Amino acid sequence: MAFIDFDMARPGDPLEDLAYMAWTWCISSRPQAPPARTQAAQVRTLADAYGLDASVRDRLLGAVLVRQTGNAFWWQGRLGDPAARTPGSAQVRARIDWSRREHAHAAENRDVFASALR
Repeated sequence: MAFIDFDMARPGDPLEDLAYMAWTWCISSRPQAPPARTQAAQVRTLADAYGLDASVRDRLLGAVLVRQTGNAFWWQGRLGDPAARTPGSAQVRARIDWSRREHAHAAENRDVFASALR
């Protein structure tokens, strides 16, 4: 099996890709999302399936947090850029806010995620 996503494809760090997958598939700040412990178990399942060793597992949540911050900054850079072909500024601001909420949720529950990855 493989996961292939060609959106903005470029060479990069596999940990960054896995962090993005962990964030967008397992971690959510939505009120109706499962509790953080359930989300952490899903991240662990992803790490197990990917075959991550202990040293990489220790860096996974940090990579998630970096990716969430980077996502907010990326969208911030799209505000007011008519050449960017991005959605309207209200939608861009919503994506920035979402990225920040997701980061706050992951950071607030960092110990829960780290414990599940041990």
